[in-house]
Parts: sequence; C-alpha cells; structure tokens
Amino acid sequence: MHLRNIAVSALVSSFAIALPAFADGSATAQYLTGKLTVEVSGTGVSMQLRLPMTRSDTTTKHKQDFTQEEVIARLKAADKLFVFPEKAKCVVENANAFAVDGQGRPTKGDGNIQAMYRFDCPGAAGARIDALKIRLTEGLPGLEKVRAQIATDKGESTQDLEPANVDLKL
Repeated sequence: MHLRNIAVSALVSSFAIALPAFADGSATAQYLTGKLTVEVSGTGVSMQLRLPMTRSDTTTKHKQDFTQEEVIARLKAADKLFVFPEKAKCVVENANAFAVDGQGRPTKGDGNIQAMYRFDCPGAAGARIDALKIRLTEGLPGLEKVRAQIATDKGESTQDLEPANVDLKL
C-alpha cells in the first residue's frame, strides 16, 4: 500500500510539472501582436489599434511585465506613440484605450485591448502627410509585430511594423 501511495504521489507531481504556467495563476496578460488601422483624410488622421491578449508562458514570461491598466495608460499617451512630420503640426484631439471581452464589450477583467485616436493636423492643408513614426514598440516593450492598414487619398496599403521597422509610409 505504501508503494502505491508513492507511485500516485509521483504521478501527481509529474502532472503538476507539465501544467502550463497559467494553471497556477502566475501567468499575466501580454500583448505581443496587434493591428493598426490608419486613415488620413484632409487634415485629420484617425487610428484604431487592436491588441489581442495572450497569456504568458515559459517562452514569453519576461517579454512584457505590465498590468493591463499600465498597458492602457501607455496607449492613452498618443503624443508619445505617434510622431508626425513637424510641418503637419498634428495635435491629439482624442485618445482612448480600454479592455474588451471576446464579444467586444468593455470589461474590467483581462481582455483584448482596443485604442482609438484622432489627430488634427492643420499643417497638412498645404502639404500631404507622407510619413508617420510609430513608437508602439518603445511604449510597449515586448510588442513584436503590428500589422498596419493604411488608407489615404493615394489608396490603401498594408505594412508590418516590428521594433526594427517603425516608420510608416503614407
């Protein structure tokens, strides 16, 4: 009977070791990829950012160590995340970020993040905005890739942004 208890104990221990990190409650929400939609129209620029939540595991544990509230606060600092050409004289009209559940409803718990931005660029009336520096990977270390979809008077395009490539051609 004693050997049987030892065998059961060993079996239970091996399962505990094989469980993913989030089973013990230690995993955190992380935002490693995203999608950014940019629309330039006249002197206005509108953007929507979506960051799907993933749970940290042993390979991503140290990539991003922020609470969801810290991520949202960083995303609301639009003037630090998006740098327009000086001549455009862009100012933030609106910047909002919040967590949503799987159905897209705002939530207080862990969830995907949505952020919406609106910039007024009075200097763009005389010259078209042709570039934008995206500083998301600086504001959110661990963010590995953002797929950007851009719509301007020239047409539509897509571009992948990574820490080494953050300049967006408009």
